[in-house]
Amino acid sequence: MSSNDGVTRILNLDTQQLDRAAELDKLRRNITVLFTDIKGSTAYFENFGDAAGLLMVHRCNTMLSQVVERHAGRVIKSIGDAIMAAFEDHSEALAAAVEMQEAITADSAGKPETHRVTVRIGINFGLGIVKSNDVYGDVVNVASRVEGAASPEQILISDNLHKMAAGEQRFRFRYAGRFSLKGKAEESDLFEILWKQNADIRPAASHSMIVAALDSITHDRFKLVQVRRDDRPGREFVMRSSQALIGRSQADFTFPNDDKMQSPHARLTVESGQLFLEPINQAVAFFSLVGSYRLQHGDIVTIGTQVLEFQVDEAALAAASHTGRGIGELAAMLHGAVAEFVSTGPDRKHYPLRDELTTWGRTKASYVFPTDTAMSRSHARVYHRGDDFFVEDTGSTNGTFVMAREKTPIPAGAILRIAGQRLRIVRQEEKGKPASAAAARHNELLDCDTKP
Repeated sequence: MSSNDGVTRILNLDTQQLDRAAELDKLRRNITVLFTDIKGSTAYFENFGDAAGLLMVHRCNTMLSQVVERHAGRVIKSIGDAIMAAFEDHSEALAAAVEMQEAITADSAGKPETHRVTVRIGINFGLGIVKSNDVYGDVVNVASRVEGAASPEQILISDNLHKMAAGEQRFRFRYAGRFSLKGKAEESDLFEILWKQNADIRPAASHSMIVAALDSITHDRFKLVQVRRDDRPGREFVMRSSQALIGRSQADFTFPNDDKMQSPHARLTVESGQLFLEPINQAVAFFSLVGSYRLQHGDIVTIGTQVLEFQVDEAALAAASHTGRGIGELAAMLHGAVAEFVSTGPDRKHYPLRDELTTWGRTKASYVFPTDTAMSRSHARVYHRGDDFFVEDTGSTNGTFVMAREKTPIPAGAILRIAGQRLRIVRQEEKGKPASAAAARHNELLDCDTKP
């Protein structure tokens, strides 16, 4: 698919479209956008069936929508088990997010574990195209990325929103880490709203956020635990410094019997409490998803035994987002899907992403692979928000993996697939060690917040 052709079709405006562009300029203003996402819904569907799962999602989203309305917001759309809402008052958006978490927690209280669900929330404040029935632009894109970095039961907000609300005494904030935003030269800070009385400190399960070391009296140390073919733990490799090389030989962690391994093959580094993976000399290294991952053109993803390349007309998608067009309208203009997965085998099968949500699995999914025994019945999902597509594992047995093409943050719990090895990342905390630079940054930012 050609980006130039797509952008030309979108931006080659005739007289009527120029009038539309002038109207859109009148609709640009500051707005607060909130995204929610229910976690645990896939397992719920697996345990109780489609009818019960749909009923649960409807019930939860109705509960969350009612909270939005009580805080003078409006629900823009539902996307599967997620909702997007907009607020004129940024403080009401924050209050709504807190009430949402409290409502879901209260609803789950006393229920068996299999009946419980949680929600993650991301919020951003900024300039957008605000229509009566939708919101477009960068404010939406950032809000969706912030939500994608959040963990279950967590509320994350952007730096823009934190600057607006930092002096409000009814909210407690904690610095969460740094976040890389597409198209931005510098990383942006993210903050968490502490909505529980005794908020625990948990590193976010994110492949996009550079998590801060949150406790000034702890020092994070990482180790790799080899995962055998029968899934039993094998050898352990402890990182005793901020860098370690993995290779067949001439490395810190060596695998001399692995003839697929290069020397060295990959580099691990720890910076500000965050572990990074970086392939060396174009070596192949994959990491499993423990949270959502924002797809980029050319990414290689494995789902079961399927090896798929993500292709997207990024320029056309961004242009459409900033001119107030949805994915359906864009697909019609381009006479085809704006994004797709393409198998890397000789047959080069195409899997267009035409809808806001596309699922992958052996039986119940948008795309099914009944003979792929490495694929779970419900394995992974790809969803569209703003001008981004995200991929997320939905609790599969064998995991969903993405190939690291550059230095990539890796959360604890992820499995690295390097040559013939599978290595699980484990975070260890040691007491009494000096605070990291990230912890110092965390404390400095907290000093700026007003405590209740």
